[in-house]
Amino acid sequence: MSYPRTAFSEHNAERLWQLITEHPLATLVVAESDTPFVHMSLSLNNEKTHLLGHANPANPLTRLDKTHLHVLFRGPDAYLSPSQVTGLPLPTWDYATVHIHGQLSEITHPEEKRSALQHQLKQFESPVNPWDMSVLSENQIAKLFSQLFFFKIEIESITGTFKLSQNKNSDIRQTIAHLLEAQGNPLSRYYQQ
Repeated sequence: MSYPRTAFSEHNAERLWQLITEHPLATLVVAESDTPFVHMSLSLNNEKTHLLGHANPANPLTRLDKTHLHVLFRGPDAYLSPSQVTGLPLPTWDYATVHIHGQLSEITHPEEKRSALQHQLKQFESPVNPWDMSVLSENQIAKLFSQLFFFKIEIESITGTFKLSQNKNSDIRQTIAHLLEAQGNPLSRYYQQ
């Protein structure tokens, strides 16, 4: 038997990209490191070929140029109880995740650093009164860039696991979607796509 179950595998690339964009806090897994888990926000480049990030020099990623690693993006999730969902035989947990395998490479060129940071700011800053690098002088930007480790992760493979009770009948799934929507849980949207 394959795991996760084939029924829970998500192959729609747009849904995978959407989860990454909406839930950018990733867990980076590096087996060969003394610090095998690192948490940080990453953004997806426009071509959807690389993840972009930057880190403090103390971060163990700074010693991992040209290293292969795994990146996990965890989307919304929900505990489901038979007391809330008629027909559900046992409690279960539904969730959406994306796993990426790729190679980390340091970004060294100043213009590429600027572009990567601007890309992240565009994704993460609020549209209301967003912070912009233009408030900094070129000297301040150069100093900032010298104090950060900029990197990209080439996406070599991507898989999604969207466990959305696909092994249950449509009535149970519809009940779950309505319950989660009433609770304000964003996982409810995943059942409707």
